[in-house]
Amino acid sequence: GRLSVVETGLFFQFGKLPCFYGQIQTVRCFESNPTVREVLSTPGNRQVLVVDGGGSKRVAIMGDQIAKLAVDNNWAGVIVNGCIRDSAIINGLNIGVRALGTHPVKSLKTYPGEKNAHCNFGGVEFVAGHFVYVDEDGILVSEKPLH
Repeated sequence: GRLSVVETGLFFQFGKLPCFYGQIQTVRCFESNPTVREVLSTPGNRQVLVVDGGGSKRVAIMGDQIAKLAVDNNWAGVIVNGCIRDSAIINGLNIGVRALGTHPVKSLKTYPGEKNAHCNFGGVEFVAGHFVYVDEDGILVSEKPLH
């Protein structure tokens, strides 16, 4: 199985869990988050949702309400190639989150995203069904489980 390491220094840590791992699910969306809410409203089974927000720092793709859905539905974590909001609340939730930063403005709700899209960012391809491992030192992606 091939291992890939996400470029270091891109992502900030949020949520109570600095370490998390699981099988990858993906959503690609740009400044609009209804598909993120939809996916995190379904049973997570300790998976990790990878959201490719195109690297936008103009809006927040996830806030505390969507993060609470992820916790309630047993998702292990969320990695956002974009920004989040309500970081103080998210930092009190029992979930692992990585994002490019924070932004106070909510995303649009107008455009659907694409589920199970191949996402490329941080020098790595994120494929639904592969596995991701996150800790204080970085983000590792593997075709096969390492645990």
